[in-house]
Amino acid sequence: MTRNNIAGTNEEVEAEITAYAGLVDRFQRGLTPDSVFLESRLRHGVYGQRQDGVHMMRSKQPLGLITPDQLDAMAELTEVYSAGIAHLTTRQDIQVHFMRLEETPDVMRVLAGAAGTFREACGNVVRNITAPPVSGVWPDEAFDVTPHGLALSTFLLRHPDGQSLGRKFKIQLSGTDDVRWNQSAIHDVGATAKLRNGRRGFEIRVGGGLGAVPHPAIVLYEFIDETELVPLTLAILRVFAVHGEKKKRARARLKFLVARLGSVAFKALVEVERGKLPHDPRWTAHLQDDQADTPLHGPGGAWPLPRNPEEAVWLRTNVYRQQQDGYAAVKVRISSGDLTPEQLRGLASLARMHTGDTVRIGVDQSIVFRFVPV
Repeated sequence: MTRNNIAGTNEEVEAEITAYAGLVDRFQRGLTPDSVFLESRLRHGVYGQRQDGVHMMRSKQPLGLITPDQLDAMAELTEVYSAGIAHLTTRQDIQVHFMRLEETPDVMRVLAGAAGTFREACGNVVRNITAPPVSGVWPDEAFDVTPHGLALSTFLLRHPDGQSLGRKFKIQLSGTDDVRWNQSAIHDVGATAKLRNGRRGFEIRVGGGLGAVPHPAIVLYEFIDETELVPLTLAILRVFAVHGEKKKRARARLKFLVARLGSVAFKALVEVERGKLPHDPRWTAHLQDDQADTPLHGPGGAWPLPRNPEEAVWLRTNVYRQQQDGYAAVKVRISSGDLTPEQLRGLASLARMHTGDTVRIGVDQSIVFRFVPV
């Protein structure tokens, strides 16, 4: 699989879409109850809308990574199957609306052709794992969390322990404490990269969330080795699956379980579950891989001087100096997060010309081009 593809092999994905298409057919013929079909539909990234007969579909873009081919695929399905607008979300995904249910399998195949997926972007599952769009290029980060986030995304997609949750489960990784990028305080699990005596690892916070009853996440571990990120997250997920609320939806997020048990009892349950897990080589395989971005062009020269007041504002608000000399990350602000097929194709064309597969969606519904020569 490529670093932007967590979906699986072509054969696995096609088999899954074919099975889903069969379920859609049975549902529409009245052979599958709505309660049974609902959960399966959500796990495939398909939401019902208020309008009868149409649905919203949400892609799953780990850490907001999106390739030019995926931008083109979203343009095609938005143009052919949807109402002409794709919407960037605050979890670094893309969603499209007004899709006919019987066409949703074909929509899945369009994105699968570009190594993308809608799987588990909705429902009571592990939602898209997010990270700052400047991961790997921000000057003060401890280290790049991209390999860790992709490994976690791949490992948890379709994992059995994530299929029986009372509510959704949200994870964020950050390489920096900078509050412009770090949102660990409002996530079920927030992992912040740390360096301790030359070792790479993470501070782990749990139980954060907003909503009607906001809770700030608590520090569960001040430092774990980076090799423990995947198994420890899995242990936390297992505790939530077993002990989390299942009947009262309004009380079913992890933040309520952490508040009810307290940090000491919750941590004890996590460590029991961690002790039960047999070693899996997938937990650390990403640490041996070179997953750094490959710039399409060589670095530029001196930092540009603004030629007018408007350009000065743009350089101050939309352009970030990277830790790599001669490169900048450039934010494209998207009005309301909405993009037309023409705009999606335009962004794909810019990426192919200037940056390659380094584009990311931001939690502020922006598009960030990285490794732009200054």
